Amino acid sequence: MKIIRLVLRAQPADREEEKVASKLEMNSIREDAVLQLNEAEILARLDGDCQLLADLCDLSLVELPRMIKSLAETIKTGEATAVHRAAHRLKGSLSIFGRVAHTLDLEALEEMALRQDLAQAPEILSRLEKHLDEFSAAVAALGKQSHARTDRR
Repeated sequence: MKIIRLVLRAQPADREEEKVASKLEMNSIREDAVLQLNEAEILARLDGDCQLLADLCDLSLVELPRMIKSLAETIKTGEATAVHRAAHRLKGSLSIFGRVAHTLDLEALEEMALRQDLAQAPEILSRLEKHLDEFSAAVAALGKQSHARTDRR
């Protein structure tokens, strides 16, 4: 009976590791993809409010670097609970823009933190930091379009 319990306990952890590995692999494939934000989908989530979208873009451009810095600091400390919290907060902030490639990395970080295994966290952080400029440029362009639309009204 003990053997069966040990095997059953090991399976969920194995599945979680497979899930994280799969997300990391999927994000590596998307790593070189051109980032495009779907304005129509984002506006649909905001009930068509261009001013709100413009404001969220402006806010994101200020907060995103701070949130990445906070995530980096928590990864350096190795405190899994803090990493989970920082990754979750960043993922939530990005969610307004849809499931961008960064979402998979942040989900993987959350899962690693829950398992108390942050061995791959620096690699993920590096990828997030690398693509921050590209993502920020896409958000800035989206914000500019939204500002232009609200100015015409």
